[in-house]
Amino acid sequence: MDEIGQKLRNARIKKGYTIDDLQQVTKIQKRYLIAIEEGQFDHLPGDFYVRAFIKQYCEAVGLSSDELLDEYKAEIPDSQPHETVQTEETTKKRSISENSNSFFSNLRNYVPQIIVGVVVIVIIGVIIFGMIHRSQSSSEVTIPKDNSAQTSTKKSSSNSSKSTTKKKAAKKSTEISVKETDTKGTYTVKNLPADKDFDVTVSATSGQAWIQFSEGSSDTVWQQAISAGDKKSTNVPATTKTFAVHTGNINNTKVEVAGKTVDLGSTASNSSIVRTLTFNVE
Repeated sequence: MDEIGQKLRNARIKKGYTIDDLQQVTKIQKRYLIAIEEGQFDHLPGDFYVRAFIKQYCEAVGLSSDELLDEYKAEIPDSQPHETVQTEETTKKRSISENSNSFFSNLRNYVPQIIVGVVVIVIIGVIIFGMIHRSQSSSEVTIPKDNSAQTSTKKSSSNSSKSTTKKKAAKKSTEISVKETDTKGTYTVKNLPADKDFDVTVSATSGQAWIQFSEGSSDTVWQQAISAGDKKSTNVPATTKTFAVHTGNINNTKVEVAGKTVDLGSTASNSSIVRTLTFNVE
């Protein structure tokens, strides 16, 4: 057991936690917690998760994660996936900006021709409209209006409008919604089809994400590290009232419930990336 693992283990024992207790608090698997205490960082899903899990461990046992990570930075693997992502995003933005500037630059060269073309089209349109109006006026025949037919048409139009409004309202009321409650990380799912199973899809966007999916209060269905661009779908029974997605990297995680993308909000890069998302089905 190395020095950082011994320090974490002593803090856990002082706190009165067993490994099982710590697993419940942090939602990190027991074997990963043991690996951290033994200094076996190569047993974790990847170098990127070593700092994340140690930070989560420190918060649970009351240690300062910043001080601990700084003190033992030479022993802890350093993985910085965000820099690559930021570089790729910067390159994409620069390419888009250059293409946009080139497009508008070329467009300015044709502004005089465009203006002339629009003016010609407007003049031709005015001439054609005048000719049609004059032709209709010369051949116009006065025919008595049938008020009863107009009244019937108005009533039919009114009934059709009301029917359309009701259909829109009904469609809107049955649309699936997933909204965050006043409690951070807790969501309410509404209007799922009754007596019908639904899918929950978890995917990794710009980097790897370690995911644990559970149903009910604490039943783990699966857990694994998902690579960037990959996704995993889980069929959830219609009787399920609550499920949870525990992610080791909230910034690279995307969740969809029955095809509805969940708004996970924005998370600062210096905040905790390990997050538990709880969903209550109504």
